[in-house]
Amino acid sequence: MTTVDVAANAVANGADDMNFLESMAGDGLENMDVNTTSISYLSLVQPDSSAESEENPAGTWRNTTTNKNYGNEVKVIPLAFRTIWNERESEPPFTTVGRYPVGGIHVETRQPSKGKKGYPKMINPDTGNEVQELFVYAVILPDYPEDGVLYFNPTVGSMRACKAWNRQLKSCLLSNGAQAPIFGFQWYLRSELTQNPQQPSKQVTRFVQAYRDSITTKELFIDLVQPQLAITKQNVLQLTENISEEEVDE
Repeated sequence: MTTVDVAANAVANGADDMNFLESMAGDGLENMDVNTTSISYLSLVQPDSSAESEENPAGTWRNTTTNKNYGNEVKVIPLAFRTIWNERESEPPFTTVGRYPVGGIHVETRQPSKGKKGYPKMINPDTGNEVQELFVYAVILPDYPEDGVLYFNPTVGSMRACKAWNRQLKSCLLSNGAQAPIFGFQWYLRSELTQNPQQPSKQVTRFVQAYRDSITTKELFIDLVQPQLAITKQNVLQLTENISEEEVDE
Protein backbone atom coordinates (compact mmCIF):
# COMPACT_ATOMS: atom_id res chain seq x y z
CA MET A 1 0.00 0.00 0.00
CA THR A 2 1.42 3.37 -1.02
CA THR A 3 1.66 6.44 1.21
CA VAL A 4 -1.17 7.99 -0.77
CA ASP A 5 -3.32 4.91 -0.20
CA VAL A 6 -2.59 5.01 3.55
CA ALA A 7 -3.59 8.68 3.75
CA ALA A 8 -6.76 8.05 1.76
CA ASN A 9 -7.65 5.08 3.97
CA ALA A 10 -7.10 7.15 7.11
CA VAL A 11 -9.47 9.84 5.88
CA ALA A 12 -12.04 7.26 4.89
CA ASN A 13 -11.97 5.84 8.41
CA GLY A 14 -12.37 9.20 10.06
CA ALA A 15 -8.80 9.34 11.37
CA ASP A 16 -8.64 13.02 10.41
CA ASP A 17 -11.19 13.87 13.13
CA MET A 18 -9.15 15.72 15.75
CA ASN A 19 -11.97 16.55 18.15
CA PHE A 20 -10.59 14.09 20.72
CA LEU A 21 -7.46 16.28 21.04
CA GLU A 22 -9.30 19.47 21.95
CA SER A 23 -9.28 18.74 25.69
CA MET A 24 -5.47 18.44 25.52
CA ALA A 25 -4.80 21.69 23.65
CA GLY A 26 -1.18 22.79 24.10
CA ASP A 27 -0.09 19.81 26.18
CA GLY A 28 3.67 19.33 26.06
CA LEU A 29 4.36 22.79 24.64
CA GLU A 30 4.26 24.71 27.93
CA ASN A 31 8.02 25.35 27.99
CA MET A 32 8.26 26.53 24.38
CA ASP A 33 7.83 30.28 24.64
CA VAL A 34 8.57 33.03 22.16
CA ASN A 35 12.25 32.98 23.11
CA THR A 36 12.68 29.31 22.14
CA THR A 37 11.16 29.54 18.67
CA SER A 38 12.00 31.46 15.52
CA ILE A 39 10.14 34.73 15.15
CA SER A 40 9.02 36.40 11.95
CA TYR A 41 9.39 40.17 11.86
CA LEU A 42 7.76 42.66 9.53
CA SER A 43 10.94 44.53 8.74
CA LEU A 44 11.95 47.65 6.84
CA VAL A 45 14.62 47.10 4.18
CA GLN A 46 17.40 49.62 4.72
CA PRO A 47 19.73 51.02 2.04
CA ASP A 48 23.10 49.25 1.97
CA SER A 49 21.95 46.67 4.53
CA SER A 50 22.50 42.93 4.32
CA ALA A 51 18.77 42.52 3.66
CA GLU A 52 18.80 44.74 0.56
CA SER A 53 18.75 42.85 -2.73
CA GLU A 54 17.09 42.87 -6.12
CA GLU A 55 14.15 41.02 -4.57
CA ASN A 56 14.13 43.28 -1.50
CA PRO A 57 14.84 46.86 -2.58
CA ALA A 58 15.41 49.56 0.03
CA GLY A 59 12.26 51.31 1.13
CA THR A 60 10.06 48.20 1.27
CA TRP A 61 8.67 45.75 3.81
CA ARG A 62 9.90 42.18 4.11
CA ASN A 63 9.34 39.02 6.13
CA THR A 64 12.55 38.21 8.00
CA THR A 65 11.83 34.47 8.04
CA THR A 66 10.75 33.84 4.46
CA ASN A 67 12.42 36.88 2.86
CA LYS A 68 9.10 37.61 1.13
CA ASN A 69 8.81 41.21 0.00
CA TYR A 70 5.54 43.14 0.41
CA GLY A 71 6.44 46.37 -1.40
CA ASN A 72 6.26 49.81 0.19
CA GLU A 73 2.69 49.32 1.40
CA VAL A 74 1.33 46.35 3.32
CA LYS A 75 -2.14 45.61 4.70
CA VAL A 76 -2.25 44.40 8.31
CA ILE A 77 -4.67 43.52 11.07
CA PRO A 78 -3.03 44.38 14.41
CA LEU A 79 -3.54 41.75 17.10
CA ALA A 80 -1.60 43.05 20.09
CA PHE A 81 0.66 45.89 21.20
CA ARG A 82 3.30 46.44 23.87
CA THR A 83 5.82 49.10 24.91
CA ILE A 84 9.32 47.71 25.54
CA TRP A 85 12.89 48.80 26.16
CA ASN A 86 15.09 48.03 23.17
CA GLU A 87 18.90 47.88 23.41
CA ARG A 88 21.00 48.31 20.31
CA GLU A 89 24.70 48.37 19.55
CA SER A 90 26.33 51.80 19.61
CA GLU A 91 28.10 51.32 16.27
CA PRO A 92 26.71 50.71 12.74
CA PRO A 93 24.68 48.75 11.78
CA PHE A 94 23.15 49.40 15.25
CA THR A 95 21.87 45.84 15.59
CA THR A 96 19.32 45.12 18.31
CA VAL A 97 20.97 43.03 21.04
CA GLY A 98 18.23 42.88 23.68
CA ARG A 99 14.59 43.59 24.42
CA TYR A 100 13.31 44.09 27.96
CA PRO A 101 10.11 44.96 29.81
CA VAL A 102 9.90 48.68 30.58
CA GLY A 103 12.09 49.15 33.67
CA GLY A 104 13.41 45.61 33.28
CA ILE A 105 17.10 46.53 33.50
CA HIS A 106 19.10 49.21 35.27
CA VAL A 107 19.94 52.16 33.03
CA GLU A 108 21.80 55.43 33.43
CA THR A 109 20.31 58.65 32.09
CA ARG A 110 22.80 60.82 30.23
CA GLN A 111 22.06 64.41 29.31
CA PRO A 112 23.16 65.92 25.97
CA SER A 113 26.64 67.40 25.92
CA LYS A 114 26.80 70.99 27.10
CA GLY A 115 25.78 73.36 24.32
CA LYS A 116 24.21 70.61 22.19
CA LYS A 117 20.53 70.07 21.53
CA GLY A 118 18.84 66.76 22.09
CA TYR A 119 17.07 64.57 24.60
CA PRO A 120 18.43 62.55 27.53
CA LYS A 121 19.51 59.03 26.62
CA MET A 122 19.17 55.80 28.57
CA ILE A 123 22.41 53.80 28.64
CA ASN A 124 22.96 50.23 29.78
CA PRO A 125 26.01 50.70 32.05
CA ASP A 126 27.05 47.06 31.57
CA THR A 127 27.42 47.41 27.79
CA GLY A 128 27.52 51.13 27.07
CA ASN A 129 24.70 50.65 24.55
CA GLU A 130 21.72 52.97 24.25
CA VAL A 131 18.36 51.69 25.43
CA GLN A 132 15.26 53.18 23.80
CA GLU A 133 11.61 52.93 24.77
CA LEU A 134 9.90 51.58 21.66
CA PHE A 135 6.83 49.65 20.55
CA VAL A 136 6.07 46.13 19.36
CA TYR A 137 3.01 45.30 17.29
CA ALA A 138 1.83 41.77 16.49
CA VAL A 139 0.09 41.77 13.12
CA ILE A 140 -1.37 39.37 10.62
CA LEU A 141 -1.48 40.06 6.88
CA PRO A 142 -4.95 39.32 5.46
CA ASP A 143 -3.52 39.17 1.93
CA TYR A 144 -0.92 36.60 3.06
CA PRO A 145 -2.62 34.47 5.74
CA GLU A 146 -0.09 31.70 5.17
CA ASP A 147 2.61 33.94 6.68
CA GLY A 148 1.04 33.78 10.13
CA VAL A 149 1.76 36.35 12.84
CA LEU A 150 4.57 38.85 12.28
CA TYR A 151 6.05 41.27 14.80
CA PHE A 152 6.77 44.89 13.90
CA ASN A 153 9.36 46.50 16.20
CA PRO A 154 9.95 49.98 14.73
CA THR A 155 12.83 52.11 15.92
CA VAL A 156 12.90 55.72 16.99
CA GLY A 157 12.86 57.06 13.43
CA SER A 158 9.35 55.66 12.96
CA MET A 159 7.93 56.73 16.33
CA ARG A 160 6.05 59.74 15.00
CA ALA A 161 4.11 57.57 12.56
CA CYS A 162 3.59 54.92 15.25
CA LYS A 163 2.12 57.39 17.72
CA ALA A 164 -0.18 58.76 15.02
CA TRP A 165 -1.31 55.20 14.27
CA ASN A 166 -1.82 54.50 17.97
CA ARG A 167 -4.05 57.56 18.22
CA GLN A 168 -6.13 56.30 15.31
CA LEU A 169 -6.35 52.81 16.77
CA LYS A 170 -7.67 54.17 20.06
CA SER A 171 -10.21 56.41 18.36
CA CYS A 172 -11.85 53.68 16.25
CA LEU A 173 -15.48 53.09 17.17
CA LEU A 174 -17.94 50.31 16.50
CA SER A 175 -21.36 51.01 15.01
CA ASN A 176 -22.86 51.15 18.52
CA GLY A 177 -20.37 53.83 19.59
CA ALA A 178 -18.20 51.48 21.68
CA GLN A 179 -14.42 51.52 21.27
CA ALA A 180 -13.29 48.99 18.68
CA PRO A 181 -10.81 46.26 19.61
CA ILE A 182 -7.31 46.68 18.20
CA PHE A 183 -8.16 44.07 15.54
CA GLY A 184 -11.45 45.69 14.54
CA PHE A 185 -10.11 47.21 11.31
CA GLN A 186 -7.59 46.52 8.58
CA TRP A 187 -4.81 49.06 7.99
CA TYR A 188 -2.29 49.93 5.31
CA LEU A 189 1.23 50.69 6.54
CA ARG A 190 3.35 52.77 4.18
CA SER A 191 7.13 53.04 4.13
CA GLU A 192 9.37 55.60 2.44
CA LEU A 193 13.00 56.36 1.84
CA THR A 194 13.79 59.60 3.67
CA GLN A 195 16.91 61.59 4.47
CA ASN A 196 19.04 60.04 7.20
CA PRO A 197 19.43 62.73 9.91
CA GLN A 198 22.70 61.16 11.07
CA GLN A 199 24.15 61.09 7.55
CA PRO A 200 22.34 63.74 5.43
CA SER A 201 23.90 62.50 2.18
CA LYS A 202 22.26 59.10 2.66
CA GLN A 203 18.73 57.75 2.95
CA VAL A 204 16.94 55.60 5.49
CA THR A 205 13.72 53.60 5.32
CA ARG A 206 10.98 54.58 7.72
CA PHE A 207 7.39 53.72 8.47
CA VAL A 208 5.68 57.00 7.64
CA GLN A 209 1.91 56.51 7.60
CA ALA A 210 -0.93 54.20 8.57
CA TYR A 211 -4.36 54.63 7.07
CA ARG A 212 -7.48 52.68 7.81
CA ASP A 213 -9.02 50.32 5.30
CA SER A 214 -12.17 48.25 5.81
CA ILE A 215 -13.49 46.56 8.92
CA THR A 216 -12.29 43.13 9.92
CA THR A 217 -15.15 40.98 8.70
CA LYS A 218 -16.62 38.17 10.75
CA GLU A 219 -15.10 35.68 8.32
CA LEU A 220 -11.62 37.19 8.74
CA PHE A 221 -12.03 37.25 12.50
CA ILE A 222 -13.05 33.59 12.70
CA ASP A 223 -10.49 32.34 10.17
CA LEU A 224 -7.44 34.47 10.94
CA VAL A 225 -7.74 36.56 14.07
CA GLN A 226 -9.49 34.47 16.70
CA PRO A 227 -7.22 31.39 16.40
CA GLN A 228 -4.14 33.57 17.02
CA LEU A 229 -5.33 35.93 19.76
CA ALA A 230 -4.51 34.01 22.93
CA ILE A 231 -1.04 32.82 21.91
CA THR A 232 -0.18 36.16 20.30
CA LYS A 233 -1.00 38.16 23.43
CA GLN A 234 1.16 35.75 25.43
CA ASN A 235 4.02 36.00 22.95
CA VAL A 236 3.98 39.80 22.97
CA LEU A 237 4.31 39.74 26.75
CA GLN A 238 7.27 37.36 26.41
CA LEU A 239 8.95 39.22 23.57
CA THR A 240 11.85 40.51 25.63
CA GLU A 241 15.55 39.75 25.46
CA ASN A 242 14.91 38.07 22.13
CA ILE A 243 17.74 38.88 19.78
CA SER A 244 17.10 40.29 16.33
CA GLU A 245 19.57 40.12 13.47
CA GLU A 246 17.89 43.00 11.72
CA GLU A 247 19.57 46.34 11.24
CA VAL A 248 17.62 49.28 12.61
CA ASP A 249 16.24 52.13 10.56
CA GLU A 250 18.71 54.84 11.51
